[in-house]
Amino acid sequence: MKKKCCLLFVVLISLFLVGCETVTVDTIESKKPNAAEALRLDNQADIFQWEGNILKTNIEWIDELEVNEDKYISEIKFNSSKAKGFKNGTANLLPIGAKIYSVKERDDIFIVKYDNVVKRYLILSEG
Repeated sequence: MKKKCCLLFVVLISLFLVGCETVTVDTIESKKPNAAEALRLDNQADIFQWEGNILKTNIEWIDELEVNEDKYISEIKFNSSKAKGFKNGTANLLPIGAKIYSVKERDDIFIVKYDNVVKRYLILSEG
């Protein structure tokens, strides 16, 4: 009887230890793309930076949305063909002085206007 109790005790301890196995999960921290990453993924991308976000145009589903211009935000202040030169207000293809507007329906889309051209830009999300 004593052997059976000891055996039962060992089995229960073994099951407990197996059930308490520690699982470690590595997480990948995602962050907002910067100009270098956006241009690496698409070297022809038409982008600008605003409030630490990179915005991109020529996204088909964005152009199909019905959105309405809301408030004037700012304008493009700098041009840079190199990602290193990007800071808030910098664009690679938009002209200096292009006007940036928010839209009423969404906070991740902006409208940019210059020389009778109107473009929609989407904030690139964390990848």
